[in-house]
Amino acid sequence: MTNKNVTFCITGALESYKRNDAVKLVEAKTNAKFVSKVSSNTDYLVSMSKDTVKAKRAKQFGTIVIDEAEMLVFIKKGKFPQPKVWITKN
Repeated sequence: MTNKNVTFCITGALESYKRNDAVKLVEAKTNAKFVSKVSSNTDYLVSMSKDTVKAKRAKQFGTIVIDEAEMLVFIKKGKFPQPKVWITKN
């Protein structure tokens, strides 16, 4: 398996952080790199609601949609799981 950087995008407002602050924190503390748009190359979308148009489109690309609390768990762990390895319980 290729050891690539995980990519993430943030949509909408977060409860605890301004978007720029969240991006800087994630990039500083994890293996993830910010991308400005969701595409088939985006691994994670951080969204407070999983039923928005952008979240639904992200799921069609195979992007994993997480909320702010899940993002904070990954920050605490120091990395976002490689998407092919992480199994969701939806």
